[in-house]
Amino acid sequence: MRAALALRLALLALPLAAPLRAARAEAPGERLDNPELPTLDGGRARLLGAAGEVSVFVFARPGQEHSARTLREMAGCKADLAGKPVRFAVVVSSSAAPAEARAALAEAGLSVPALVDAGDALYGRLGVKLHPVVGLADREGRLAALVPYQAVNYREAVRARIRFLLGEIDEGALSRALAPPRADMPGATAASVASRDLALGRLQLERGEGEKALASARKALSLAPDSAAAHGLAARALASLRRCPEAAADVAAALGADPAEAQALAAKEACPP
Repeated sequence: MRAALALRLALLALPLAAPLRAARAEAPGERLDNPELPTLDGGRARLLGAAGEVSVFVFARPGQEHSARTLREMAGCKADLAGKPVRFAVVVSSSAAPAEARAALAEAGLSVPALVDAGDALYGRLGVKLHPVVGLADREGRLAALVPYQAVNYREAVRARIRFLLGEIDEGALSRALAPPRADMPGATAASVASRDLALGRLQLERGEGEKALASARKALSLAPDSAAAHGLAARALASLRRCPEAAADVAAALGADPAEAQALAAKEACPP
């Protein structure tokens, strides 16, 4: 049973779980604590939903562009899954201005419990370092994934993982959703083809297949040589392979194009100067 669970959760693991990082208290497949936290409206609410619900919790930072986009994406995802046993929540740091946080949720059109993480204790316990991140727990309260921000298909990637946890799709369908098969139709642009290589590379990285992820990143770069996301994926793949000197060039290229590129920042942290 444990082996089967590990196999099912393998597709849901994330780059931040690579062995370069220190072990965290909760790893994919382990039951999460379900603390009751204060909310922005002065009440209290649990991190996770009721038994039998898939829980989605979004770590966001008010005033950050990627967080604002993530909140909008999750509002759409919530609408996509209306009527299903899925519970969404947002987690903001106690250092954030409450008015700014409430405004960010309102602007995104996301009406969910907004939990206040005192001193970023929950954020630190999960071992996450970058905003935004979407966390997922299965119907039994086990951590399924922490999905870092991605510029392409973020809503679709989170939705596919939720549907997998609901039992609506199997592992093969999840793989296809996270990395759609290449189908270079007439008129396909280099950027659209590169985005498929990036999606495949992210999935390979999540599976711990660093060499394959690096190859996918290089394919994407051959089509979109200035892509911050492709350089970031290459850097993160190299970092996972402990090839830090090689990762440095891709880190620099990615952050030069996008100083907030999540994979490059994770690679930089894994490969300090």
